[in-house]
Amino acid sequence: MDLAKDDLIETPTAPGKKRDSERTRKALMRAALKEFAQHGFSGGRIDRIAKSADCNIRMLYHYFGDKKGLYVAVLEAAYADIRAKEAALKIDLDQPMEGMLALMRFTYIYFQTNPMFEGLLRAENMMQGKFVLRSKPVPEGAFSLKKTIGDLIASGQAKGLFRPGLDPIHTYLTITALSRFHLANAYSMSAVLGVDLRDKDWRKERLDHCLELLRAYLTVG
Repeated sequence: MDLAKDDLIETPTAPGKKRDSERTRKALMRAALKEFAQHGFSGGRIDRIAKSADCNIRMLYHYFGDKKGLYVAVLEAAYADIRAKEAALKIDLDQPMEGMLALMRFTYIYFQTNPMFEGLLRAENMMQGKFVLRSKPVPEGAFSLKKTIGDLIASGQAKGLFRPGLDPIHTYLTITALSRFHLANAYSMSAVLGVDLRDKDWRKERLDHCLELLRAYLTVG
C-alpha cells in the first residue's frame, strides 16, 4: 500500500458530524459575541465562552486558533450580518427619498434590536479600532452600501428632490449617529433630561424625529 498516496485522500465528513461541527461553531460564535460585547477583547474570557457554548475549550482553539482569531471572526460576522440585511432592503434608486428613509429606519431598528453589536462596536472603538483596521472583509462589505447611498443621492439630485453638495459618507454617518447616540448614552441622558430613553414609545417618537431630520437635511438648501 502506498501510504504517501493514501494520505492525500480526504475522508469525507459524515453528515451528522458536519452538522455537529456547524452547531458547535455557531454556539461558540454566539457565546463569544455576548462575551466580547460585554467585556471587550481584553476582558473577554475564553473559558467563559466555552462554558456558555457548552463546548470543550479545545474545540474553540480547533475552530478559531486562539482568542484573537475568535474575536476577529465574531467582529467580521457582526459586520457581515448588518451588511447582508441592508442589501436585502431592495432599495429602488428611482425612489431616492423613500430609499434613504428606509435605510434610516432599518439602521435605527437594527441597532435597537442588536445591542450586542452596539457593545462590540463600543469595545472595538475603545481599542482605537485595533482589529477592524486589519480586516479586509469589513471595509469591502461597506463598498456596496456607499455606492447605494451615492446612487440615491445622484438620483435624488437628478430628480430635483435633493439639494446639491450631499456626500455619501457624511450622510451615512448622520444616519448611524441618529441611530446610536440615544442607545450608547441611554442611562446618563435619561438621568440628565428626566426622560426614559429606553421607553418603547419614546423610541418610536425618536425614530419619527430622526426621519424628519434626515428628510430636511436631504432637501433643504
